Amino acid sequence: MFPSGRWKGFWEAAGWGRRWMDELTLRFTGGRVEGEGWDCVGRFTFGGTYTEAGELSLMKQYIGQHAIRYEGRVDGEGAVIGRWTGAPGWSGPFALMPVIDNVSQLPIATVSAGSD
Repeated sequence: MFPSGRWKGFWEAAGWGRRWMDELTLRFTGGRVEGEGWDCVGRFTFGGTYTEAGELSLMKQYIGQHAIRYEGRVDGEGAVIGRWTGAPGWSGPFALMPVIDNVSQLPIATVSAGSD
């Protein structure tokens, strides 16, 4: 369901706007996810769980700093969207998307014209 490898993503907060995560890598295996990256706050790790139904629950731990909870689900287009929560009163939307390097290797759906 979730591909391991490079991902891109952002979070939004009042007064901060949209903030992108860089060098984001996520690894999925056996219902567990782990990863790392960095953003304007600093370097972080991700750890959490995922389900075959497309739900994702992550804890983003900034190195030597605070932690943020991410709860989301697949949006039908391959991205994970949801909300992050931190200290009381701090929350906002987020989105995570896998980086696809070779689009030509993706399966292509064909549609055949049916007879009426």
